[in-house]
Formats: sequence, C-alpha cells, structure tokens
Amino acid sequence: MNYGPPNGIGGRYPNNRYQNKMEPNSEDGNNSVTIGVADERIGLVLGRNGRSVMEISQVSGARIKISDRGDFMSGTSDRKVTITGSQRAISIAESMISKKVATVTES
Repeated sequence: MNYGPPNGIGGRYPNNRYQNKMEPNSEDGNNSVTIGVADERIGLVLGRNGRSVMEISQVSGARIKISDRGDFMSGTSDRKVTITGSQRAISIAESMISKKVATVTES
C-alpha cells in the first residue's frame, strides 16, 4: 500500500461539517468523504512529522489528505480533509481521529 508522504495528510475535528461523496453499495476502496477540521486542530492529529496520521492510515487502510494552508471549506475556517477508501476504512479512520481530538480537547 502507498500511504504517501507526510505532507498533505491530516485528520478531522468532530464538527459535523461533511461533504459526503460516497458511492452507495461501493466497498471497493473508491469511496471518498470530505470533512472540515478546525485549522488550529490539524497539527494535533498530524502528530510530529506526520506520525499520528500515518498510523491512522495504516491501521484503517484509508488514505487521508488535508488541504493546503488557507484552503478552507466554504464559509468556514476549517481545512478540507479528504478520507478515501472502503466505507469500513473511512469509518475506522474517522473514529480514530475523533478519539485523538477528544482526548486532546479534554486535557
């Protein structure tokens, strides 16, 4: 599997801003979901040198990409985060990211 370089990959902040692009009944890995992540939270999910997000990608099997700085979801200051893979992989990745952000937020 190719997980790509640590640049351009990230996580999500649980803010329920979804742009769901999933194809129904498709489990072949061509599903894609774009979600919003608070710009100030991206680094928390990325981890040092992208280690956290690479771990999430490896465990879930999903590919995760975040937009460039300044490229926000329409009408927000949230970065675009695209998660691609099977529906199961996307679900696992979102769950892992939510737990990571929730743990940091509670501290």
